[in-house]
Amino acid sequence: MPALRVPGAVLTAFLFLGTWLACAPEDGEQGGGSTSAGAAAGQVLFGEPLALGGGSARTFVEIDAEGHPTRLGVAFGESMLQSLPTEPDGTMPCFDADGDGSLDESAECMLGVQRDLELPAGTPASVPFRWVGLNWNPEGHPAPAPPVYGVPHFDFHFYLPGPEAIAAIRPGPCGFMVDCEVFEHGRAPIPEPYMPVDYIEVGAVAAGEGNHLLDGTSPELGDPPQDFTHTFIYGAHDGHIIFYEPMIAEAFLAGRPDECHPIKQPKAWEVAGDYPTEYCMRYLPAERVYEVSLERFVSREAA
Repeated sequence: MPALRVPGAVLTAFLFLGTWLACAPEDGEQGGGSTSAGAAAGQVLFGEPLALGGGSARTFVEIDAEGHPTRLGVAFGESMLQSLPTEPDGTMPCFDADGDGSLDESAECMLGVQRDLELPAGTPASVPFRWVGLNWNPEGHPAPAPPVYGVPHFDFHFYLPGPEAIAAIRPGPCGFMVDCEVFEHGRAPIPEPYMPVDYIEVGAVAAGEGNHLLDGTSPELGDPPQDFTHTFIYGAHDGHIIFYEPMIAEAFLAGRPDECHPIKQPKAWEVAGDYPTEYCMRYLPAERVYEVSLERFVSREAA
């Protein structure tokens, strides 16, 4: 790995943060310029669906009488779990590692597919998330990820920065196919007040996503490790928290769950807004629909 040039690191950090702040929603804006004024109290709003597998997925937000979110998530019919792709479809990062001017998708692309889901028009401005990156990983995550994560699973990335800032986490030969200088930015320490309790940094920086902070007490990381079913990950870059992520095994979803789990919290928040304290996974038998959601929101002030 090449040595990090400090001036370049500082410049990239500045550009990333500047892009993030420039893309942050103005008061009353969310989900591509929509406003919260159109959301009726108690209403459930849906985003545009995108095809995946044998079905599609879309975002949703539930709003209480005061105009605050109570649930934010992704909904998809059970048909989506059928005919899921087994090969890349060009939506995941690639890197020409051998420099031959062509891409071997089996060796030079992250194996999986991604769908970039916009939040519903009318999502409250107090929601700090901008969009959701839904990833399907048919072979799980390869090394350097812990082997227990090498099973087919879904990643639900609820991003705080806009897509342009996340795209700046460009491909390269380090980490999970990420540029080596960007890799170092991804590993920049999170200031202690913003670091969620029990979370650890393991160098899991991925192109087009960011660093993945793991809960060191998760059962699948124990000794001996338990089978991976689901876990909650925080994303980081340049010392900022940039995404919240329920990561869920396909086999666990196939069991039609109906459960919620607490999200471990930091002591402080960098950006004010309504933040979740639980993540939930549900199968609704009457509708034959799955929901993966962030819930029990609490209003936080910026520290």
